[in-house]
Amino acid sequence: MTTSLIKKTLWIIYGTVALIAIDSIITAIVYYLFHLTIENNYQFSSKIKSYLFIATLSLYVLSACIIAFWVTKKSRLKHYKGKENMPLLPFLALLISAIVIKPFTFYSSDKKLESALNDMSNTDYISSLNLSSISEFITNTIYICKWSTIILLVLYLFILNRYVKKH
Repeated sequence: MTTSLIKKTLWIIYGTVALIAIDSIITAIVYYLFHLTIENNYQFSSKIKSYLFIATLSLYVLSACIIAFWVTKKSRLKHYKGKENMPLLPFLALLISAIVIKPFTFYSSDKKLESALNDMSNTDYISSLNLSSISEFITNTIYICKWSTIILLVLYLFILNRYVKKH
């Protein structure tokens, strides 16, 4: 096995961990927005669902645009030479983010919902919500937006690769 293959594999792992960390951060933001709607006693209508869907989609598209912009910028350089060694500190920061943020988000979300259910002044409001339906909606929204964005990013990179090869 060559060191070149090992280094390329490490960069692939680095990219995968970076994507998981970005996904964890976006998930945390979406759940934060969800709890803001509950704390402000909004009824979970189609308007709120549309708001959460658009916010989720926007966050994923923004992250994909940043990645696409960075790759496009680097691909236009005539003599771009990628770093040989993977930067350890950013990798560790991304790895810790990828491991910690999503479980912490789910844990704190459950605790916030539990405290909202225990608050007697919100009993009527909380009991009017179908929390399992809302949770399913948020999970499906994140899933659809995540995979749609990854597919679009991969298609863009294939097109960019063809363009760079021709020029």
